[in-house]
Amino acid sequence: MIRSLAAAIFLVTVCWCCCYAQERKLIVPANAAKPVGPYSPGILTGNYLYVSGQGVRDANGSMPNGIEAQTRQCLDNVKAIIEAAGLTMAHIVHMQLYLEKMSDFEVVDQVYATYFPQAPPARILVGVAKMPTDTTVEMTAVAVRDPSSKKVLALTNLKPIGHASSAVAVGDRVYLSGVYGKTMTAANGNLQKVLRQTNLGGSQVVFRNEYATTMPSMIPVNELPQDMQAAISVITVRRANRRDRTKNSSDVCKADAETLFCSVQAGAASGEKSVEGQVRFVMKKLQAGLEKHGASLSNVTASNVYLDDIKEFKLMNEPYASFFQNFPPTRTTVQPFPPAADRSRNDPALVRISVIAVK
Repeated sequence: MIRSLAAAIFLVTVCWCCCYAQERKLIVPANAAKPVGPYSPGILTGNYLYVSGQGVRDANGSMPNGIEAQTRQCLDNVKAIIEAAGLTMAHIVHMQLYLEKMSDFEVVDQVYATYFPQAPPARILVGVAKMPTDTTVEMTAVAVRDPSSKKVLALTNLKPIGHASSAVAVGDRVYLSGVYGKTMTAANGNLQKVLRQTNLGGSQVVFRNEYATTMPSMIPVNELPQDMQAAISVITVRRANRRDRTKNSSDVCKADAETLFCSVQAGAASGEKSVEGQVRFVMKKLQAGLEKHGASLSNVTASNVYLDDIKEFKLMNEPYASFFQNFPPTRTTVQPFPPAADRSRNDPALVRISVIAVK
């Protein structure tokens, strides 16, 4: 009897853990800005909430006048999704902030600070050429369901730009603010200094996207703050306790327990001349990377899409949507750099995509 009872309890526990690990809840706030493409406003899975990039238009599609009001509307759009999931802005651990004009940053940051009076999230700041619906500001958020697992880190080797924390740790995972440099070599050097700090000693980078104002680059961007020419967005895991399932350093995707981080993949290598063909090529490459870790595109919870020309937004959406059978992941889409003048030159990347998946 005791053995049978113990076996039953064990079976129930295993089933509960499996269901929890696979939990994937769609978050759609009422009376908020509607998605303009095949993506979900928010997805709550495990201990994290992923929020799609939010622009400056309200639920009626109207854009307020002036950058201050536009920033407030953008943050209110983020807040609506956060609160629809039962969380608060204080639960946010990382933000991506995209600006059409870097000269707007001071005003944007002043408004931003009012939404995070204490312990602001880590943040990467990038200036881009265009965003969907002619938005001037776009923000993407990652929030943690259990705030007791969140810890703000003050790193002397990483001074954030504006109202942001150097880094935010959630358990063993650490979200860094953007690491910048006058060159990519300098940015890499600055990142190594950060990783050598005591709190991150022996860390492993599981996610890394590189931005630069010159081409070619992993992600060419229009502008970076403080006249910087290179930036690195990083998520790292402290080695002492990590449960990494990464196969090798060249993998498209790297793992932190059940979460897979797949770095940006470009469509240029496909030889395709159309954005549709390059989207299919990149998505299949990401799919293969996920399958090496026992996952699939159905596990994707968040994606970043970097388009060569925002005018091809609709052309990108159709093949992209075909890879997701149920509700699609959250997504942030921007045109990071002015379009290549000659698309036949060196098979330029018409699209670049990175994803995060949770098994």
